[in-house]
Order: sequence, then structure tokens, then C-alpha cells
Amino acid sequence: AMIGGIFWRGGTRVGALTGLLVGFAIWIYTSLLPSFGPDVVLRSTLLEQGPFGIGWLRPQALFGIKGIDPTVHAVLWSLLLNTSGFILGSLISFPKPLERLQGAQFVNVFAHSGHAHGWSGSAAQSEDLMVMAQRILGGPEAQKLFRREAQNQGHDRYLPEPTPDFLQRVEREMSASVGAATAHAMISQLVGGASVSVQDLMAVADESAQMLEYSNQLEAKSSELLDTARQLRDVNAKLTQISVQKDAFLSQISHELRTPMTSIRSFSEILRDGNELKPTEQTKYASIIHVEAIRLTRLLDDLLDLSVLENGQVSLNSARGTLADVIGHAVTTTQAGAAKSIKIDMSGLDPEIELHTDLDRLAQVFINLISNAQKYCKSSEPELSISALKTENVICVFFTDNGLPIPIETHALIFEKFSRINDQDGSGAGLGLAICREIMVRLGGGIDYVTFEGGNRFEVRIPN
Repeated sequence: AMIGGIFWRGGTRVGALTGLLVGFAIWIYTSLLPSFGPDVVLRSTLLEQGPFGIGWLRPQALFGIKGIDPTVHAVLWSLLLNTSGFILGSLISFPKPLERLQGAQFVNVFAHSGHAHGWSGSAAQSEDLMVMAQRILGGPEAQKLFRREAQNQGHDRYLPEPTPDFLQRVEREMSASVGAATAHAMISQLVGGASVSVQDLMAVADESAQMLEYSNQLEAKSSELLDTARQLRDVNAKLTQISVQKDAFLSQISHELRTPMTSIRSFSEILRDGNELKPTEQTKYASIIHVEAIRLTRLLDDLLDLSVLENGQVSLNSARGTLADVIGHAVTTTQAGAAKSIKIDMSGLDPEIELHTDLDRLAQVFINLISNAQKYCKSSEPELSISALKTENVICVFFTDNGLPIPIETHALIFEKFSRINDQDGSGAGLGLAICREIMVRLGGGIDYVTFEGGNRFEVRIPN
């Protein structure tokens, strides 16, 4: 196998391994194992009759050849089968480009030009160099390089003379793509004569192009990883902001719970110990306890409602009705006893739009949106416009007020359960819009805040 690899360019790594393994196995079978004697490693029957009684496979009379020295016998068959395995393995396998380049360094080594490394006395053809450079550098870059060199040499044609300076320049350009050693080896084979054909070099060039393509794929994957890392940073920033909102929520909810409980406790103690209170005072204190109890109940209801919705334990009661009736009920509910009035325009509603959904839950969403407009609209003449648009698959309801727009930096947190649109306005613990989102998800629709010039707009989508 070693001698064949030196003198035969068609030899391959597979052929060499096959020859070595076969030759080594034959040497062990015909020389090493029988040398231990009968019944030590090999049974005496195998030595005398061969495996399975096949006489021509006896270790020391392989293929029926007997009567010669055992050492000569082993050497003969190991070399013969080693050579046969090398030839057959090389014929059935195809050498890789690197194997062809390495083989070219040994086969016909004395026929190579002794001046190849200095790029002098070159027999390289410009056409071959152009083809190889196009495979490595790409068509436009290679043509630009050759055209510029031809102009420097004073030629009108595109192909320059393969001078030593030009060969060095081509090698430097190719080194950036395939490495200095590979570029030098490829140029040296063209310069050195016919030991490596242009087709072999093209195969190497194709492999280099595949390596470049793989490198580009790695760069694309790296870019994707950078995008993923950026997204993770954004998510982490949002989670950090949500954590801050949660801390604020816990502080707010503690305050919201403590305030009515303190009032209820204080005024109940006054009623218990105040034997001389007038009836009007008793009624006043009892009313305060009643209002604070309602406030506390509403807060606990919101927390329980949100928990039930998030856990998917809510049961929906679908019914038929009109959109106008549901919105009318919500408007009436919010205006009754409201501390702040707002002008509501429902002229954009189609009274014929029918719904088939949980009307009570949908009304809860509308009530929350109208209440928020009443609380947070800071216009001198607050107005709320309610309109609807019906398509084949969805009904969109728009709630548009003329208040100050919600800051852009808080848009991503509008529907988070620990978020409040404005900490300085109104009461509440920032649960309303989170409840609205969960309700619309359970109804198969959605709710979004839409950037609107001159005010705020919420879009509620109801499945049609």
C-alpha cells in the first residue's frame, strides 16, 4: 500500500486502509497464530484440516500451496492480498481533493519544476488560472483582477501573461478565501507541469466554494443568534419593568385593602361604643362602613375574577343579543353615580349588529373601557366616541376619547395585570384592562390599544 501510494496517483485512503487491514489479517492467520503451536490459540484440527474442514484454507497451506517455508508462505500471501486489497479499494472509491493534492506531491515528484515556489519559468496557462480564480474569488472579482493586470502589462486582451509577479498576486488574492497553504499548493501544481490536472484543481476549488458557503451559513446562524439575544434582552427588560410594576401593585393593593378595613374597623368601634350617638350620626357611620365594604368587595372580586380567567376555569354563557343593547347597558351602568361625566357619542353604531357570545362578560369589558375614559380623559370637554365595523369574520368595536395619549413607553404594559395607566389619577389597582384582555381571549376575540392622533383608541374584536 505504501509503495502503491508513492507511484500510483489513483490510490486512495480507503484502498490503503483496505490493503493494510487485509495484509495484517493474513499475516496473523498464516504466521503469528500458528507459531504458538497446536491447541494453544488455534485448534490442531483447524491447523490440519482447515476451518469447517476446508483444506485449502489451512493457515500454513493457504489456497492449497504447501511444501514451502511457513515464513515465506506468510509473506507471500500477506503481500499479495495487501496489494490486491489496495488496488480494489482504490478502484471502488474516489479520492478526495485533498488526497489528490497530497498524492501529487509524491507521484512523479522529480518531474515537478524545481522553480515552482519562486514562480519563475512558469508553464501555467492564463486560461487555467482564470477558471481557477473564478471558482475561488467569484466571476466579477477574478475578471477585474485579470483585466487590471492585463492593462498593467500593456495588453488589450483580458488575459495577462502569467508572469511571476502576476502569479504571486493571484496567490495573495486566493489566500484570503482558501488559505495561504492551499492557494500556494494550487498555483504550484499549475506551474509545476502536468502532475495535477486542471480538473483536479477545479474539484479542490469546488470544495473550497462549499466551505465558503458553509461559512456564510454559519454567519447567518450567528446573525440569528444575535437577533435571538436581542429579543431575550428585550424580554428581560420587559420582565424587569413588570417586576417593578408588580412591586408597585403589591404596595397599592396593600393600601387598597388597608384603607377600607381601617375605615370599617374605626366606624364599627364608634357605633359599638357610642351609646349617645344621634340617629343621624349612626346612619352616617353605617353608610361609610357600607361604602367601604362595597369598595373592598369590588377589589376582591377583581382579584378573584382575574385569577379564574387566567386559570381557564371560567364558564361562558353564550346568548344572542344586539351590540347596541350591550353598549347601552354599559353606558347606563357607568353613568349612574359617576363622579365625572363624559359625553358619549354612539352615532357610529349599527343597531342591527347581532352577537352570539357571553353578553355579560362582553358588557364587563365595555364598562371597564368607558369607566377608564371617564377617569383618565383630561380634556376640558371630555368626549368618548363608540363605533363599530362588521366584517365577515369579526366585529370591531372602537372606543375613542379625546384625552392625552398614553405614553409610548407604556404601550407594552397597558394590558399587564400589574400596570396602571396613570398612577396619579383615580383609584383602582390596575386590574381592569388585564381582566378585559383575559375575557376577550376566552371569548375568542381580542383587545388592543391603537395609536391615535389626538386621543386614545381601544379596539375590541368579537368573533362574528
